[in-house]
Amino acid sequence: MSQSEYFELVQSLAADLNKKDIKLPSFPDVVVRVRTALDDPDTTSTDLASILGVDAVLASRVLILANSTYHNPGGIKIEGLEAAVGRIGFEKVRTAAIAYAVEQLHASEGLEPLKDELRATWSAGMRLAAMSEVIARHCTKLDGDSAFIAGLLHRIGVLYLYTKYHDYPALLQDQEARSNLIDEWAAPIGESIVGNWNFSAEIQATLNPDEVETTRRRVEPNLADIVTTAKHSLNGGEEDWHDTEEAKRLGLTDEKLPKIMESYREKLDSLASAVR
Repeated sequence: MSQSEYFELVQSLAADLNKKDIKLPSFPDVVVRVRTALDDPDTTSTDLASILGVDAVLASRVLILANSTYHNPGGIKIEGLEAAVGRIGFEKVRTAAIAYAVEQLHASEGLEPLKDELRATWSAGMRLAAMSEVIARHCTKLDGDSAFIAGLLHRIGVLYLYTKYHDYPALLQDQEARSNLIDEWAAPIGESIVGNWNFSAEIQATLNPDEVETTRRRVEPNLADIVTTAKHSLNGGEEDWHDTEEAKRLGLTDEKLPKIMESYREKLDSLASAVR
């Protein structure tokens, strides 16, 4: 990719961000309906089961999650959607729906030339989501489902950048240019996308490295600490990831590590079963 093409693309990204014109395709209709229903305090398990039932893939994933070892350690199998919703809870239905939507975005038509990288990005997002939830539940009083969503959406800006290859086909042959774009632009673009999708300000902040950096002066942990620590755990191994300022704020100790890693593996197994 020539320097002039790269500069043109960077200018285009900057202009889109300035105008807040960063958009990805909308979530599938069933996911929008699930989110709307969950925002209504009068929604019941029966209501949610009816909505889930119109999409066989999402419905099957909710059932598989409900019967996984992570959510069903007693091994009591259920087959009805309403019972599945009752077992895993409304917030787990929300995270399952969002995970389904993000996976669909990664499989969008027209991105086939980058399918291997998109699959890797999706898989990395699921691992980060799983670890974020586990750390939240073992080390804080923060909401584990919000931590899962924050981890899942952490690299959504990468997906947007990959859609640009249509206008800049030279990106396909230039791994260095793609890497540079991701390093510089994925975080602010992701934050903008997550804001457009009406996720909370705290989830948006986990995508912003500057926000993560300023949190070092805090005492109480937040979602940014969780996602940052989860990233360290997946990138750096078990020996050093629990010795950062963020991890210390979370109260991560050597004694907690074995249980965290065990829960992480169980969570990954349940997710893997649901998306097969």
